[in-house]
Amino acid sequence: MTRVIILVLTLFFVCSENMNAQELSYGFRVGLNVSSLTGGETEIGESYSSNTGFHVGGGVRFEITDLFGIRGEVVFTQKGTKQTFEGNGPFIFRGANDKILTTGNKSVSLNIANAYLEIPIMVYGKIGKKVEVFGGGYAGFLVGSTASGELIYTDGRVEGNNNIIDPLNLTLDYNYNKQNAGELINDVENISLQVGAETVEIPNTLSAYYGLDSKTGKPYKVFDAGVSAGAAFFLNGGLYFSAIANYGLIDVTNSDLDFSNTDITGFDFNTRDDKDKNLSFQFSLGFSF
Repeated sequence: MTRVIILVLTLFFVCSENMNAQELSYGFRVGLNVSSLTGGETEIGESYSSNTGFHVGGGVRFEITDLFGIRGEVVFTQKGTKQTFEGNGPFIFRGANDKILTTGNKSVSLNIANAYLEIPIMVYGKIGKKVEVFGGGYAGFLVGSTASGELIYTDGRVEGNNNIIDPLNLTLDYNYNKQNAGELINDVENISLQVGAETVEIPNTLSAYYGLDSKTGKPYKVFDAGVSAGAAFFLNGGLYFSAIANYGLIDVTNSDLDFSNTDITGFDFNTRDDKDKNLSFQFSLGFSF
């Protein structure tokens, strides 16, 4: 994937250099992202809301006429969402020999941050001397995927045992691209508690795949693509402010790792085959020269 990205960037800049220099302008921009996932199914007690990140990039503009042209960029951008769940659900502990299935109240808060290297190509048109509107599409390549948050588990019980498990407040520290199934995070403390008839230990910080014995792929797909539209207002010379909406057309989640919060078969959480697409808004301050 790294080779593909390098090849695309090389072709992008080589093509720009072969154009008439008088028809080209260059620029860069940096700013705030507001993003979320849209289109997916939600369970009772589950919700998704917007998350914030940043973007930075540069590109070229090819002027076809005084009022019309094409712009292309390479942008590093953070997308993601805030996922929460409040409700009754299963929680699996790892005993000395076997897993232990319990049921209790779960409160999960997770900030998901996916980093992409995006290449938007758009057609632009000028309205007067200060306003520019544009639209087109983008292709994006996932270069990083992390999440952080907490899990609070209360009133947990083993089936057939009325003893309540001590409340848990666990930190979630996920690196989806680097962590492995069942992996433990180094240098964290273990919590010892009674679960049914057995005393178990659980780390106070969980990795992305702590409860899995194996996994297929990663939760988020490498490639994304969608449509873009926006406008820019030039403040003074080449300095401008822009707002861009990006709507993904591709399901960016891996259904094999899109787990339910409540549905379980044996010791395996059931998965969801829904369509989660990126939706983001970029607010930029840039300069064109």
